[in-house]
Amino acid sequence: MHKKKLLPLSANLPPEQSDALPQTIIEQLSSLFQAEYGKKSTELEYLLKDVKALYAGNWPEYEACQVGYHNLNHSLAVSLATARMTCGWNKLHPGHTISEETFIAGIAASLLHDSGYLKNKNDHNGKGGKYTFSHVGRSRNLARNYLTKKSWNEHNVEFVCRIIEITEFGSQPDMTIFVDDEQLTMAQMVASADLIAQMADINYIRRLRDLHNEFLEAYDTEGRKKLIQRSIQIYETFDEMLSATPDFYVNFILPRLKFFNRMDNYLVAYFADGRNPYFENITANISGQLLNNRVHWQKLGEILQELNLTDSAVIDEALEKQQQERSADSFSYYPSDEEGIGDRLIKWIRLGNTGQNRLGDILIKTRSIDPPELRTGLISQLLPNELTKKLSNSELLTLLQISVLALNLHKNSLLVSQIIEMAVQLLRGEAGSLMLANRQKNEVIIAVHYGSHREELEGRVLPLDKGLAGWVFHHGKAAFVINSSSEGLSLGNSSADGDEIHTILAVPLHINGEIIGVTEIINKKQGNFTNHDADILTLISNIIAPVLALASEKKHFS
Repeated sequence: MHKKKLLPLSANLPPEQSDALPQTIIEQLSSLFQAEYGKKSTELEYLLKDVKALYAGNWPEYEACQVGYHNLNHSLAVSLATARMTCGWNKLHPGHTISEETFIAGIAASLLHDSGYLKNKNDHNGKGGKYTFSHVGRSRNLARNYLTKKSWNEHNVEFVCRIIEITEFGSQPDMTIFVDDEQLTMAQMVASADLIAQMADINYIRRLRDLHNEFLEAYDTEGRKKLIQRSIQIYETFDEMLSATPDFYVNFILPRLKFFNRMDNYLVAYFADGRNPYFENITANISGQLLNNRVHWQKLGEILQELNLTDSAVIDEALEKQQQERSADSFSYYPSDEEGIGDRLIKWIRLGNTGQNRLGDILIKTRSIDPPELRTGLISQLLPNELTKKLSNSELLTLLQISVLALNLHKNSLLVSQIIEMAVQLLRGEAGSLMLANRQKNEVIIAVHYGSHREELEGRVLPLDKGLAGWVFHHGKAAFVINSSSEGLSLGNSSADGDEIHTILAVPLHINGEIIGVTEIINKKQGNFTNHDADILTLISNIIAPVLALASEKKHFS
Protein backbone atom coordinates (compact mmCIF):
# COMPACT_ATOMS: atom_id res chain seq x y z
CA MET A 1 0.00 0.00 0.00
CA HIS A 2 1.23 3.49 -0.82
CA LYS A 3 2.02 5.28 2.41
CA LYS A 4 0.67 8.82 2.62
CA LYS A 5 2.84 11.56 4.02
CA LEU A 6 0.60 13.91 5.98
CA LEU A 7 1.75 17.42 6.74
CA PRO A 8 1.53 19.25 10.08
CA LEU A 9 -1.77 20.92 10.86
CA SER A 10 -2.08 24.52 9.78
CA ALA A 11 -5.80 25.09 10.34
CA ASN A 12 -7.23 26.73 13.42
CA LEU A 13 -9.57 24.21 15.00
CA PRO A 14 -12.52 25.28 17.15
CA PRO A 15 -11.97 24.86 20.90
CA GLU A 16 -13.88 22.16 22.75
CA GLN A 17 -16.67 23.31 25.00
CA SER A 18 -15.38 21.41 28.01
CA ASP A 19 -18.48 21.98 30.13
CA ALA A 20 -21.24 21.99 27.52
CA LEU A 21 -20.18 18.97 25.48
CA PRO A 22 -20.19 16.36 28.30
CA GLN A 23 -23.57 17.55 29.56
CA THR A 24 -25.01 17.38 26.06
CA ILE A 25 -23.88 13.78 25.63
CA ILE A 26 -25.11 12.83 29.11
CA GLU A 27 -28.55 14.16 28.19
CA GLN A 28 -28.42 12.30 24.87
CA LEU A 29 -27.62 9.03 26.66
CA SER A 30 -30.50 9.47 29.09
CA SER A 31 -32.93 10.37 26.31
CA LEU A 32 -31.75 7.51 24.14
CA PHE A 33 -32.33 4.95 26.91
CA GLN A 34 -35.78 6.35 27.61
CA ALA A 35 -36.73 6.26 23.92
CA GLU A 36 -35.42 2.71 23.54
CA TYR A 37 -36.90 1.16 26.70
CA GLY A 38 -39.85 3.43 27.39
CA LYS A 39 -38.72 4.68 30.78
CA LYS A 40 -35.92 6.43 32.61
CA SER A 41 -33.26 4.48 34.48
CA THR A 42 -32.31 5.73 37.93
CA GLU A 43 -29.29 3.42 37.85
CA LEU A 44 -28.07 4.98 34.59
CA GLU A 45 -28.66 8.52 35.90
CA TYR A 46 -26.56 7.85 39.03
CA LEU A 47 -23.86 6.18 36.95
CA LEU A 48 -23.53 9.19 34.64
CA LYS A 49 -23.54 11.61 37.57
CA ASP A 50 -20.89 9.63 39.48
CA VAL A 51 -18.54 9.25 36.51
CA LYS A 52 -18.77 12.96 35.75
CA ALA A 53 -17.81 13.63 39.37
CA LEU A 54 -14.97 11.10 39.10
CA TYR A 55 -13.33 12.88 36.19
CA ALA A 56 -13.85 16.25 37.90
CA GLY A 57 -11.79 15.05 40.88
CA ASN A 58 -14.71 14.84 43.31
CA TRP A 59 -14.01 11.27 44.40
CA PRO A 60 -11.81 11.03 47.51
CA GLU A 61 -9.51 8.42 45.95
CA TYR A 62 -8.58 10.16 42.67
CA GLU A 63 -7.26 13.40 41.27
CA ALA A 64 -9.19 15.19 38.55
CA CYS A 65 -8.43 13.99 35.03
CA GLN A 66 -5.34 15.73 33.66
CA VAL A 67 -4.65 13.88 30.41
CA GLY A 68 -5.81 15.52 27.20
CA TYR A 69 -7.13 12.53 25.28
CA HIS A 70 -8.44 9.84 27.66
CA ASN A 71 -10.76 12.22 29.47
CA LEU A 72 -14.47 12.42 30.20
CA ASN A 73 -15.25 13.51 26.63
CA HIS A 74 -13.66 10.35 25.23
CA SER A 75 -15.47 8.09 27.68
CA LEU A 76 -18.79 9.72 26.86
CA ALA A 77 -18.09 9.52 23.11
CA VAL A 78 -17.48 5.77 23.45
CA SER A 79 -20.67 5.43 25.53
CA LEU A 80 -22.76 7.27 22.95
CA ALA A 81 -21.41 5.17 20.09
CA THR A 82 -22.12 2.03 22.14
CA ALA A 83 -25.68 3.17 22.84
CA ARG A 84 -26.31 3.98 19.19
CA MET A 85 -25.02 0.58 18.08
CA THR A 86 -27.29 -1.07 20.64
CA CYS A 87 -30.32 0.77 19.29
CA GLY A 88 -29.33 -0.21 15.74
CA TRP A 89 -29.03 -3.83 16.84
CA ASN A 90 -32.44 -3.77 18.54
CA LYS A 91 -33.99 -2.31 15.42
CA LEU A 92 -32.66 -5.11 13.21
CA HIS A 93 -33.17 -7.90 15.77
CA PRO A 94 -36.61 -7.28 17.30
CA GLY A 95 -36.76 -10.86 18.57
CA HIS A 96 -33.34 -10.68 20.26
CA THR A 97 -33.07 -7.18 21.67
CA ILE A 98 -30.43 -6.20 24.19
CA SER A 99 -31.91 -6.10 27.70
CA GLU A 100 -31.94 -2.97 29.85
CA GLU A 101 -29.55 -4.62 32.30
CA THR A 102 -27.01 -5.46 29.60
CA PHE A 103 -27.37 -1.99 28.05
CA ILE A 104 -26.52 -0.29 31.36
CA ALA A 105 -23.61 -2.66 31.95
CA GLY A 106 -22.25 -1.77 28.50
CA ILE A 107 -22.51 1.95 29.27
CA ALA A 108 -20.78 1.40 32.62
CA ALA A 109 -17.90 -0.36 30.85
CA SER A 110 -17.73 2.40 28.24
CA LEU A 111 -17.62 5.12 30.89
CA LEU A 112 -14.99 3.41 33.05
CA HIS A 113 -12.79 1.63 30.50
CA ASP A 114 -10.11 4.36 30.57
CA SER A 115 -10.54 5.51 34.18
CA GLY A 116 -7.12 3.96 34.86
CA TYR A 117 -5.51 7.14 33.52
CA LEU A 118 -6.70 8.98 36.63
CA LYS A 119 -3.97 9.47 39.22
CA ASN A 120 -4.38 8.57 42.86
CA LYS A 121 -5.20 11.45 45.19
CA ASN A 122 -2.14 13.61 46.00
CA ASP A 123 -0.09 12.06 43.19
CA HIS A 124 1.56 15.08 41.57
CA ASN A 125 3.89 13.16 39.27
CA GLY A 126 2.93 13.66 35.64
CA LYS A 127 -0.59 13.95 34.26
CA GLY A 128 -1.58 10.31 34.01
CA GLY A 129 -0.09 9.41 30.65
CA LYS A 130 2.38 7.25 32.56
CA TYR A 131 -0.42 4.68 32.85
CA THR A 132 -0.79 4.28 29.06
CA PHE A 133 0.49 0.70 29.10
CA SER A 134 -1.06 -0.28 32.43
CA HIS A 135 -4.35 1.61 32.54
CA VAL A 136 -6.60 -1.36 31.68
CA GLY A 137 -5.86 -3.16 34.94
CA ARG A 138 -6.31 0.04 36.93
CA SER A 139 -9.61 0.73 35.11
CA ARG A 140 -10.85 -2.76 35.87
CA ASN A 141 -10.01 -2.41 39.58
CA LEU A 142 -11.70 0.99 39.81
CA ALA A 143 -14.83 -0.34 38.12
CA ARG A 144 -14.98 -3.42 40.36
CA ASN A 145 -14.60 -1.38 43.56
CA TYR A 146 -17.12 1.26 42.51
CA LEU A 147 -19.83 -1.09 41.24
CA THR A 148 -19.49 -3.34 44.28
CA LYS A 149 -19.98 -0.33 46.57
CA LYS A 150 -23.06 0.53 44.53
CA SER A 151 -24.45 -2.93 45.29
CA TRP A 152 -24.36 -4.21 41.71
CA ASN A 153 -24.71 -7.99 41.63
CA GLU A 154 -21.47 -9.90 41.25
CA HIS A 155 -22.51 -11.27 37.83
CA ASN A 156 -22.81 -7.78 36.30
CA VAL A 157 -19.71 -6.45 38.05
CA GLU A 158 -17.66 -9.24 36.50
CA PHE A 159 -19.30 -8.65 33.12
CA VAL A 160 -18.27 -4.97 33.14
CA CYS A 161 -14.71 -5.88 34.16
CA ARG A 162 -14.44 -8.42 31.34
CA ILE A 163 -15.56 -5.84 28.78
CA ILE A 164 -12.90 -3.43 30.03
CA GLU A 165 -10.33 -6.23 29.70
CA ILE A 166 -10.92 -6.69 25.95
CA THR A 167 -10.33 -2.99 25.23
CA GLU A 168 -6.62 -3.68 25.80
CA PHE A 169 -4.90 -2.77 22.51
CA GLY A 170 -1.73 -4.74 23.06
CA SER A 171 -3.11 -8.27 22.80
CA GLN A 172 -5.71 -10.36 20.99
CA PRO A 173 -8.83 -10.43 23.20
CA ASP A 174 -10.18 -13.70 24.56
CA MET A 175 -13.89 -13.56 23.70
CA THR A 176 -14.66 -16.91 25.38
CA ILE A 177 -14.82 -15.12 28.74
CA PHE A 178 -18.41 -14.00 28.03
CA VAL A 179 -21.13 -16.32 29.24
CA ASP A 180 -23.75 -15.88 26.51
CA ASP A 181 -24.40 -14.31 23.10
CA GLU A 182 -25.97 -11.16 24.53
CA GLN A 183 -22.94 -10.44 26.68
CA LEU A 184 -20.65 -11.17 23.74
CA THR A 185 -22.60 -8.78 21.49
CA MET A 186 -22.45 -5.94 24.01
CA ALA A 187 -18.73 -6.50 24.63
CA GLN A 188 -18.06 -6.35 20.90
CA MET A 189 -20.03 -3.11 20.67
CA VAL A 190 -18.08 -1.40 23.45
CA ALA A 191 -14.73 -2.49 22.02
CA SER A 192 -15.78 -1.32 18.55
CA ALA A 193 -17.02 2.00 19.92
CA ASP A 194 -13.64 2.56 21.57
CA LEU A 195 -11.92 2.12 18.20
CA ILE A 196 -14.16 4.33 16.09
CA ALA A 197 -14.62 7.09 18.70
CA GLN A 198 -10.89 7.70 18.47
CA MET A 199 -10.69 7.72 14.68
CA ALA A 200 -13.93 9.65 14.09
CA ASP A 201 -13.30 12.54 16.47
CA ILE A 202 -14.31 15.84 14.87
CA ASN A 203 -11.11 17.46 16.19
CA TYR A 204 -9.02 14.46 15.21
CA ILE A 205 -5.66 16.18 14.71
CA ARG A 206 -5.73 18.05 17.99
CA ARG A 207 -6.92 14.96 19.82
CA LEU A 208 -4.13 12.93 18.22
CA ARG A 209 -1.65 15.48 19.52
CA ASP A 210 -3.11 15.05 23.01
CA LEU A 211 -2.71 11.29 22.65
CA HIS A 212 0.91 11.68 21.57
CA ASN A 213 1.62 13.76 24.67
CA GLU A 214 0.28 10.91 26.80
CA PHE A 215 2.56 8.50 24.94
CA LEU A 216 5.61 10.69 25.59
CA GLU A 217 4.90 10.64 29.33
CA ALA A 218 4.57 6.85 29.19
CA TYR A 219 7.86 6.50 27.26
CA ASP A 220 9.65 8.48 29.95
CA THR A 221 8.04 6.44 32.72
CA GLU A 222 8.40 2.95 31.26
CA GLY A 223 11.68 3.46 29.44
CA ARG A 224 11.98 3.36 25.67
CA LYS A 225 14.28 0.35 25.53
CA LYS A 226 11.92 -1.77 27.62
CA LEU A 227 8.97 -0.80 25.47
CA ILE A 228 10.84 -1.66 22.27
CA GLN A 229 11.70 -5.06 23.77
CA ARG A 230 7.94 -5.55 24.24
CA SER A 231 7.48 -4.77 20.51
CA ILE A 232 5.74 -1.48 21.26
CA GLN A 233 6.06 1.16 18.53
CA ILE A 234 7.73 4.39 19.68
CA TYR A 235 6.61 7.70 18.13
CA GLU A 236 9.15 10.31 19.15
CA THR A 237 7.45 13.11 17.19
CA PHE A 238 3.84 13.97 16.51
CA ASP A 239 4.50 13.96 12.76
CA GLU A 240 5.63 10.33 12.98
CA MET A 241 2.39 9.38 14.69
CA LEU A 242 0.28 11.38 12.25
CA SER A 243 2.00 9.88 9.21
CA ALA A 244 1.44 6.38 10.55
CA THR A 245 -2.30 6.90 11.02
CA PRO A 246 -3.49 5.51 7.63
CA ASP A 247 -1.43 2.36 8.13
CA PHE A 248 -2.65 2.06 11.71
CA TYR A 249 -6.24 2.21 10.50
CA VAL A 250 -5.76 -0.35 7.74
CA ASN A 251 -3.52 -2.77 9.61
CA PHE A 252 -4.96 -2.54 13.11
CA ILE A 253 -8.34 -0.79 13.36
CA LEU A 254 -10.07 -2.51 10.42
CA PRO A 255 -8.90 -6.06 11.32
CA ARG A 256 -9.91 -5.49 14.93
CA LEU A 257 -13.35 -4.22 13.90
CA LYS A 258 -13.76 -7.36 11.80
CA PHE A 259 -12.66 -9.45 14.79
CA PHE A 260 -15.47 -7.79 16.77
CA ASN A 261 -17.92 -8.82 14.04
CA ARG A 262 -18.31 -5.30 12.58
CA MET A 263 -20.76 -4.18 15.23
CA ASP A 264 -20.08 -0.64 14.03
CA ASN A 265 -22.30 -1.36 11.00
CA TYR A 266 -25.33 -1.16 13.30
CA LEU A 267 -24.78 2.59 13.33
CA VAL A 268 -26.23 2.64 9.80
CA ALA A 269 -29.46 1.13 11.14
CA TYR A 270 -29.50 3.59 14.03
CA PHE A 271 -29.18 6.72 11.88
CA ALA A 272 -31.93 5.31 9.64
CA ASP A 273 -31.03 7.34 6.55
CA GLY A 274 -28.56 4.72 5.43
CA ARG A 275 -25.48 6.66 6.48
CA ASN A 276 -22.71 5.97 8.94
CA PRO A 277 -21.53 9.43 10.09
CA TYR A 278 -18.70 7.91 12.10
CA PHE A 279 -17.08 6.38 9.04
CA GLU A 280 -17.60 9.55 7.06
CA ASN A 281 -15.50 11.32 9.70
CA ILE A 282 -12.88 8.58 9.74
CA THR A 283 -12.51 8.64 5.97
CA ALA A 284 -12.22 12.44 5.93
CA ASN A 285 -9.73 12.41 8.79
CA ILE A 286 -7.28 9.85 7.47
CA SER A 287 -7.49 10.90 3.83
CA GLY A 288 -5.53 13.99 4.81
CA GLN A 289 -8.19 16.47 3.74
CA LEU A 290 -7.98 18.35 7.00
CA LEU A 291 -4.54 19.42 5.84
CA ASN A 292 -5.60 20.30 2.32
CA ASN A 293 -4.87 23.90 1.41
CA ARG A 294 -7.82 24.18 -0.98
CA VAL A 295 -9.17 27.68 -1.56
CA HIS A 296 -11.98 28.37 0.87
CA TRP A 297 -14.38 31.16 1.79
CA GLN A 298 -12.82 34.08 3.65
CA LYS A 299 -14.10 37.10 5.49
CA LEU A 300 -14.13 40.34 3.54
CA GLY A 301 -11.69 42.00 5.91
CA GLU A 302 -9.17 39.19 5.43
CA ILE A 303 -9.40 39.48 1.64
CA LEU A 304 -8.99 43.27 1.63
CA GLN A 305 -5.84 42.88 3.71
CA GLU A 306 -4.47 40.14 1.47
CA LEU A 307 -5.04 42.42 -1.55
CA ASN A 308 -3.18 45.22 0.31
CA LEU A 309 -6.25 47.46 0.03
CA THR A 310 -6.29 48.21 3.77
CA ASP A 311 -4.69 47.08 7.02
CA SER A 312 -5.81 45.30 10.18
CA ALA A 313 -6.13 48.51 12.23
CA VAL A 314 -8.66 49.95 9.76
CA ILE A 315 -10.62 46.69 9.69
CA ASP A 316 -10.69 46.49 13.50
CA GLU A 317 -11.94 50.08 13.74
CA ALA A 318 -14.67 49.40 11.16
CA LEU A 319 -15.76 46.23 12.94
CA GLU A 320 -16.01 48.13 16.23
CA LYS A 321 -18.13 50.82 14.56
CA GLN A 322 -20.32 48.10 13.02
CA GLN A 323 -20.92 46.56 16.44
CA GLN A 324 -21.82 49.95 17.91
CA GLU A 325 -24.34 50.60 15.14
CA ARG A 326 -25.91 47.18 15.63
CA SER A 327 -26.29 47.85 19.34
CA ALA A 328 -28.00 51.16 18.54
CA ASP A 329 -30.23 49.40 15.98
CA SER A 330 -29.56 52.13 13.44
CA PHE A 331 -31.91 51.02 10.71
CA SER A 332 -32.04 53.82 8.18
CA TYR A 333 -35.14 53.07 6.12
CA TYR A 334 -38.38 51.16 6.61
CA PRO A 335 -40.17 50.80 3.27
CA SER A 336 -43.88 51.54 3.28
CA ASP A 337 -46.40 49.24 1.63
CA GLU A 338 -48.18 52.34 0.27
CA GLU A 339 -45.17 53.39 -1.77
CA GLY A 340 -44.55 52.11 -5.26
CA ILE A 341 -41.48 50.07 -6.06
CA GLY A 342 -39.97 52.98 -7.99
CA ASP A 343 -40.48 55.37 -5.04
CA ARG A 344 -38.92 52.93 -2.64
CA LEU A 345 -35.96 52.36 -4.92
CA ILE A 346 -35.31 56.09 -5.17
CA LYS A 347 -35.26 56.41 -1.37
CA TRP A 348 -33.10 53.32 -1.08
CA ILE A 349 -30.54 54.66 -3.58
CA ARG A 350 -30.41 58.05 -1.86
CA LEU A 351 -30.06 56.61 1.61
CA GLY A 352 -27.47 54.12 0.42
CA ASN A 353 -28.56 51.42 2.82
CA THR A 354 -31.79 49.81 4.00
CA GLY A 355 -30.54 47.48 6.69
CA GLN A 356 -27.70 46.86 9.12
CA ASN A 357 -24.39 48.25 7.92
CA ARG A 358 -22.03 45.69 6.47
CA LEU A 359 -18.29 46.01 6.86
CA GLY A 360 -17.99 47.26 3.28
CA ASP A 361 -20.63 49.97 3.89
CA ILE A 362 -18.71 51.31 6.87
CA LEU A 363 -15.37 51.27 5.05
CA ILE A 364 -16.91 53.30 2.22
CA LYS A 365 -18.63 55.80 4.56
CA THR A 366 -15.41 56.35 6.51
CA ARG A 367 -13.52 56.65 3.20
CA SER A 368 -11.14 53.91 4.28
CA ILE A 369 -11.38 52.39 0.81
CA ASP A 370 -12.83 53.44 -2.53
CA PRO A 371 -15.88 51.75 -4.13
CA PRO A 372 -13.77 50.03 -6.84
CA GLU A 373 -11.58 48.52 -4.14
CA LEU A 374 -14.63 47.25 -2.27
CA ARG A 375 -15.93 45.77 -5.51
CA THR A 376 -12.63 43.96 -6.01
CA GLY A 377 -12.80 42.56 -2.49
CA LEU A 378 -16.41 41.40 -2.77
CA ILE A 379 -15.80 39.69 -6.11
CA SER A 380 -12.70 38.01 -4.72
CA GLN A 381 -14.78 36.82 -1.78
CA LEU A 382 -17.71 35.40 -3.73
CA LEU A 383 -15.93 34.41 -6.95
CA PRO A 384 -12.25 33.82 -6.11
CA ASN A 385 -10.07 34.09 -9.20
CA GLU A 386 -8.26 30.87 -8.26
CA LEU A 387 -11.57 29.05 -8.71
CA THR A 388 -13.25 30.85 -11.59
CA LYS A 389 -10.24 30.72 -13.92
CA LYS A 390 -10.46 26.93 -13.90
CA LEU A 391 -14.10 26.76 -15.02
CA SER A 392 -15.27 25.75 -18.46
CA ASN A 393 -17.74 27.86 -20.45
CA SER A 394 -20.60 25.46 -19.71
CA GLU A 395 -19.80 25.54 -15.99
CA LEU A 396 -19.71 29.34 -16.02
CA LEU A 397 -23.05 29.41 -17.84
CA THR A 398 -24.65 27.18 -15.20
CA LEU A 399 -23.27 29.40 -12.45
CA LEU A 400 -24.77 32.41 -14.22
CA GLN A 401 -28.15 30.67 -14.40
CA ILE A 402 -27.93 29.78 -10.72
CA SER A 403 -27.09 33.41 -9.93
CA VAL A 404 -30.20 34.60 -11.76
CA LEU A 405 -32.39 32.15 -9.85
CA ALA A 406 -30.73 33.08 -6.56
CA LEU A 407 -31.89 36.68 -6.96
CA ASN A 408 -35.40 35.51 -6.10
CA LEU A 409 -34.58 33.07 -3.31
CA HIS A 410 -35.68 35.43 -0.57
CA LYS A 411 -39.17 35.48 -2.07
CA ASN A 412 -39.53 31.81 -2.98
CA SER A 413 -37.75 29.19 -0.90
CA LEU A 414 -38.70 26.50 -3.42
CA LEU A 415 -35.98 27.87 -5.67
CA VAL A 416 -33.38 26.50 -3.22
CA SER A 417 -34.36 22.99 -4.27
CA GLN A 418 -34.04 24.00 -7.94
CA ILE A 419 -30.52 25.32 -7.35
CA ILE A 420 -29.53 22.16 -5.48
CA GLU A 421 -30.87 20.13 -8.42
CA MET A 422 -28.79 22.20 -10.86
CA ALA A 423 -25.71 21.68 -8.68
CA VAL A 424 -26.31 17.93 -8.60
CA GLN A 425 -26.66 17.82 -12.38
CA LEU A 426 -23.60 20.01 -12.95
CA LEU A 427 -21.45 17.80 -10.73
CA ARG A 428 -23.03 14.61 -12.12
CA GLY A 429 -24.27 13.43 -8.74
CA GLU A 430 -27.34 11.46 -7.75
CA ALA A 431 -28.68 13.64 -4.91
CA GLY A 432 -27.93 16.76 -2.92
CA SER A 433 -28.93 18.63 0.21
CA LEU A 434 -28.73 22.00 1.89
CA MET A 435 -28.21 21.42 5.62
CA LEU A 436 -28.60 24.00 8.36
CA ALA A 437 -26.87 23.80 11.73
CA ASN A 438 -28.49 24.03 15.14
CA ARG A 439 -25.53 24.75 17.41
CA GLN A 440 -27.50 24.63 20.65
CA LYS A 441 -28.68 21.08 20.01
CA ASN A 442 -25.44 20.00 18.30
CA GLU A 443 -27.48 18.96 15.24
CA VAL A 444 -27.59 19.57 11.53
CA ILE A 445 -30.97 19.50 9.78
CA ILE A 446 -31.56 18.50 6.16
CA ALA A 447 -33.54 21.60 5.18
CA VAL A 448 -33.72 21.01 1.42
CA HIS A 449 -33.08 17.78 -0.47
CA TYR A 450 -33.06 16.92 -4.14
CA GLY A 451 -33.19 13.25 -5.10
CA SER A 452 -35.09 10.13 -4.15
CA HIS A 453 -36.87 9.94 -0.79
CA ARG A 454 -37.04 13.74 -0.51
CA GLU A 455 -40.08 13.69 1.79
CA GLU A 456 -38.40 11.17 4.11
CA LEU A 457 -35.09 13.01 4.28
CA GLU A 458 -36.14 16.66 4.53
CA GLY A 459 -36.29 17.53 8.19
CA ARG A 460 -34.02 14.63 9.16
CA VAL A 461 -31.64 15.50 11.97
CA LEU A 462 -28.00 14.34 12.07
CA PRO A 463 -25.34 14.88 14.76
CA LEU A 464 -23.24 17.99 14.18
CA ASP A 465 -20.07 16.32 15.48
CA LYS A 466 -20.29 13.27 13.20
CA GLY A 467 -20.64 12.81 9.47
CA LEU A 468 -19.02 14.77 6.66
CA ALA A 469 -21.47 17.67 7.07
CA GLY A 470 -20.45 18.08 10.71
CA TRP A 471 -16.78 17.69 9.79
CA VAL A 472 -17.02 20.43 7.15
CA PHE A 473 -19.03 22.67 9.49
CA HIS A 474 -16.43 22.44 12.25
CA HIS A 475 -13.38 22.82 10.03
CA GLY A 476 -14.83 25.46 7.73
CA LYS A 477 -13.50 23.95 4.52
CA ALA A 478 -14.74 21.78 1.68
CA ALA A 479 -14.07 18.05 1.77
CA PHE A 480 -15.10 14.89 -0.01
CA VAL A 481 -14.94 11.23 1.00
CA ILE A 482 -14.81 8.22 -1.27
CA ASN A 483 -14.56 4.49 -1.05
CA SER A 484 -11.09 3.14 -1.67
CA SER A 485 -11.05 -0.59 -1.02
CA SER A 486 -7.34 -0.85 -1.72
CA GLU A 487 -6.68 1.37 1.29
CA GLY A 488 -9.49 0.09 3.46
CA LEU A 489 -11.45 3.33 3.31
CA SER A 490 -15.13 2.41 3.17
CA LEU A 491 -18.03 4.59 4.21
CA GLY A 492 -20.17 1.64 5.22
CA ASN A 493 -23.23 3.53 4.01
CA SER A 494 -26.28 2.55 2.03
CA SER A 495 -29.01 4.96 0.95
CA ALA A 496 -32.68 4.83 1.91
CA ASP A 497 -33.51 2.72 -1.15
CA GLY A 498 -30.68 0.28 -0.50
CA ASP A 499 -28.15 1.72 -2.96
CA GLU A 500 -24.64 2.19 -1.69
CA ILE A 501 -23.47 5.69 -0.81
CA HIS A 502 -19.95 5.60 -2.21
CA THR A 503 -18.98 9.28 -2.52
CA ILE A 504 -19.94 12.48 -0.70
CA LEU A 505 -18.88 16.08 -1.35
CA ALA A 506 -19.67 18.87 1.12
CA VAL A 507 -18.79 22.56 1.42
CA PRO A 508 -19.54 25.10 4.17
CA LEU A 509 -22.28 27.70 3.79
CA HIS A 510 -21.26 31.13 5.11
CA ILE A 511 -23.34 34.18 5.96
CA ASN A 512 -21.45 37.30 7.06
CA GLY A 513 -18.52 35.30 8.33
CA GLU A 514 -20.64 32.75 10.21
CA ILE A 515 -20.89 29.15 9.02
CA ILE A 516 -24.60 28.37 9.17
CA GLY A 517 -24.72 25.06 7.35
CA VAL A 518 -23.41 22.83 4.61
CA THR A 519 -24.19 22.11 0.96
CA GLU A 520 -23.74 18.44 0.05
CA ILE A 521 -23.75 16.30 -3.10
CA ILE A 522 -23.95 12.49 -2.93
CA ASN A 523 -22.70 9.81 -5.34
CA LYS A 524 -20.92 11.01 -8.43
CA LYS A 525 -22.25 8.86 -11.25
CA GLN A 526 -18.84 8.18 -12.77
CA GLY A 527 -15.57 8.30 -10.90
CA ASN A 528 -14.98 10.23 -7.71
CA PHE A 529 -15.45 13.82 -6.65
CA THR A 530 -12.41 16.02 -7.23
CA ASN A 531 -10.94 19.31 -6.01
CA HIS A 532 -12.49 20.93 -9.08
CA ASP A 533 -15.95 19.68 -8.03
CA ALA A 534 -15.34 21.10 -4.55
CA ASP A 535 -14.42 24.46 -6.11
CA ILE A 536 -17.65 24.54 -8.14
CA LEU A 537 -19.86 23.68 -5.18
CA THR A 538 -18.03 26.31 -3.12
CA LEU A 539 -18.89 28.93 -5.74
CA ILE A 540 -22.54 27.83 -5.76
CA SER A 541 -22.70 28.13 -1.98
CA ASN A 542 -21.09 31.57 -2.21
CA ILE A 543 -23.85 32.62 -4.64
CA ILE A 544 -26.65 31.27 -2.42
CA ALA A 545 -25.35 32.66 0.87
CA PRO A 546 -25.94 36.44 0.41
CA VAL A 547 -29.55 35.85 -0.67
CA LEU A 548 -30.16 33.54 2.29
CA ALA A 549 -28.78 36.32 4.47
CA LEU A 550 -31.37 38.68 2.98
CA ALA A 551 -34.14 36.14 3.58
CA SER A 552 -33.04 35.69 7.19
CA GLU A 553 -33.31 39.38 8.06
CA LYS A 554 -36.51 40.54 9.74
CA LYS A 555 -36.19 43.91 8.07
CA HIS A 556 -35.30 43.84 4.41
CA PHE A 557 -36.07 45.78 1.29
CA SER A 558 -38.92 44.21 -0.64
